[in-house]
Amino acid sequence: MEEIFSAVFGEVIAFLVLAPIGVAYLFLRYRNKARVQKELASEYENSYTNVGRVVVLNTIAALLSLAMAALVILAIVTPILNWMRV
Repeated sequence: MEEIFSAVFGEVIAFLVLAPIGVAYLFLRYRNKARVQKELASEYENSYTNVGRVVVLNTIAALLSLAMAALVILAIVTPILNWMRV
């Protein structure tokens, strides 16, 4: 029963959150219904949820990459600044 609930709940959340993100992304990017339908069919298996999933995951990956780069830069700069103070 728990598996059925989690599957249904996951699909509802995906439909309510990811599908509008996918629709907005495609229409903002291509601004043409024919082009949107072509890209949706060829790249995303006719699913706005797949588009939303890709957009969200790419955004999270970019933010995590920026955070890691900031940590590396901080790890390099902090010892240099401490050395210059001495």
